[in-house]
Amino acid sequence: MCFTALAGMLQAQHVRVRLGFPSGISINAPGPGVHGRVWIGPEWTWRGGRYECVPGYWAEPRRRGAIWVPGHWKYTRFGYKWVPGRWK
Repeated sequence: MCFTALAGMLQAQHVRVRLGFPSGISINAPGPGVHGRVWIGPEWTWRGGRYECVPGYWAEPRRRGAIWVPGHWKYTRFGYKWVPGRWK
């Protein structure tokens, strides 16, 4: 089969993806006198066959010197998958 015949059979697929978080998520500072807290999120979770946004929150590190590594999208052969954030 020649290239021009093959090219005629192929059609481009357009996919629209929004990877950002929904607008309206606010980051409220922790109360007065609270030190050492870290902003976590927002993140994504798989629920009901789709990803849903989980609001962010302030948290105390689990141990002294711990660093929060934010979640991220990772490409796999099945498409993109959310890798949740973690303490390092």
